[in-house]
Amino acid sequence: MADIQIRSVDEQLAREAKARATQTHRTLSDYIKDLIQRDLEAAAQTQQMRALLAEIQADQQSLVPRSSTASALAEVRREMGTE
Repeated sequence: MADIQIRSVDEQLAREAKARATQTHRTLSDYIKDLIQRDLEAAAQTQQMRALLAEIQADQQSLVPRSSTASALAEVRREMGTE
């Protein structure tokens, strides 16, 4: 495992982090590792969502407009005599 050192942390922030770690029955180190892990997971999830959104937007651009689909369906029905 690697070590990470954080320097120049604001005193108030350090106190609050220590208090939160204590409230959750964890060491400060475990609390901060958990925060980092959750942040990285959230970033990965955000990246996945952006990729999915881009894929959906690309798919929507390739869709046939509803009016064209309706016209084509009406034409097929006329040809089949099932209007």
